[in-house]
Amino acid sequence: MEIWRWGYLGLAMAIMACSAGQTTATDSDAASCGPMATQVPLHSTAELPFERFDFRPNEVEVTETTLSFKGQRYGFTFCKRDRTWGVQSLEFTPASEADYLDYYDSLANPDYKTVTSQTQTYQARVRLDAPWLVEEQESNAPSERVIFELIKPGENQPVAQVLYTNTDIVDRELGSTAGVPTITRTLTTADALWWAIGFEQGEGASGITTVVQYQIQTDQIVLWQPSELGNAQITDLALTTVDDEPILWLGTQYSGEGNPYLPAKGLVAYRPTIDTIQAYTTENSPLIGAIPTRLWAEDTILWVATGNGVCAVQWATIAASDSWDCWQFTARANVADNQALYASLLADLPFAQLDAATSPVELLWLAETDIFTPDSPKRYEIGYDPGIVTQLNEGADYYVEPKNNIDDGYFWWPGKDWSWNGQRFVRPWDQVAVNHVGGGPQGIGPSNYGTYVSDWQIMRGEFELLNLTQKTTDIRYYSAWIDAAGIEPWVTVTKAANPPLDQINPTEAVLMELKQVAR
Repeated sequence: MEIWRWGYLGLAMAIMACSAGQTTATDSDAASCGPMATQVPLHSTAELPFERFDFRPNEVEVTETTLSFKGQRYGFTFCKRDRTWGVQSLEFTPASEADYLDYYDSLANPDYKTVTSQTQTYQARVRLDAPWLVEEQESNAPSERVIFELIKPGENQPVAQVLYTNTDIVDRELGSTAGVPTITRTLTTADALWWAIGFEQGEGASGITTVVQYQIQTDQIVLWQPSELGNAQITDLALTTVDDEPILWLGTQYSGEGNPYLPAKGLVAYRPTIDTIQAYTTENSPLIGAIPTRLWAEDTILWVATGNGVCAVQWATIAASDSWDCWQFTARANVADNQALYASLLADLPFAQLDAATSPVELLWLAETDIFTPDSPKRYEIGYDPGIVTQLNEGADYYVEPKNNIDDGYFWWPGKDWSWNGQRFVRPWDQVAVNHVGGGPQGIGPSNYGTYVSDWQIMRGEFELLNLTQKTTDIRYYSAWIDAAGIEPWVTVTKAANPPLDQINPTEAVLMELKQVAR
């Protein structure tokens, strides 16, 4: 129950933002950024080791001189004057256990959210109308409906608009039941109000990607449901205009049982008036992470925050790689002389040693070597430039159901959870599924579900694909493991180099061969 609730709350996190003023930069403006620490210690405790690296922003706070992206454990502040970053360690507050009866009642009767536009106050909410929440239902009503309700200025009763039903979800093959909905973002423009709708997802529960627009002059509620997005959840919403035509910028994700955050379509540019979308992901753009959690549009710049870092994008020319300036949230540490290097999480013997001159090293992951022993030894995965060559005893597979089109099959290989960036396969922090009820985060290496600790060779390290067949996979991976004892990590922000994105993914040729075999 806790896992399901956590996934729902992840969608319900409210943004806290203030209007951004525009002023001419002066020395006093620069000083107003204040002194900022460029690094802070990595949190030393967490329920699960890797949660110390939870950099995911869920708030953006904007002033004339700064933008601050804050999450549960860390805050990252950008100084506009000198384009530097500061880092803040935040006190982690675990989610409190909600009273079940109060929570259950709130599902059927959620609170309204208030928004003001041109001095007029509106109240809006989205709710689930389902038999298991209320006793009385119209005999001819769909069994489940997701309803948007708006109370306009001077009125006491809401105007209701059905967004979709569980029948719509089933007909589109997006799930079997309507997940509990929520408003994830509210925006106002001169002539309209906008709401992004999120929903619970997992174990058959789902929804339909929806943005609600209330057009003030025509007094109409308009639904925007781009079919290409299916059941991608909207994490956040920003809006820009070109020739008076709106562009809706959507952060997207999926979720599932035990996985509150899964990559979806990345950053999406949706033009509702012509019904077109363009998705920007870690594979086709410099986007620094897989799941945009917070967006902020400011003049010509769209700020995109993820669990891996932040990008400032010149949105009008977003297709050009040099329109992206990205920074990465990075964990680092110094190592001592003769630091033992291991080729995998559970390796008994080191294969090499580092000396202190190689410091600092980048920390990629932290894992326990024994989950049954309290305070068992842990190891960090670190970046290791020379790389390690290995052959995996698993290869590529392509499965397509006999009744389906040959292009609608499922392609699997050991590196499927990594993204191709034109040079190597990479895995941002937010591209690792936590799998709370499925054995924990999965990497590359031999799986051992008997002991619940697998001897992973890679969890987040970059790698090159040397050869891929149906039986084996040869790679050179650029990471290694060190004992965590004595390591004192810190968190900082580093400038990210835009990947080339001009080389074809080497798995494409293998996929074409497998499709020929499957015909």
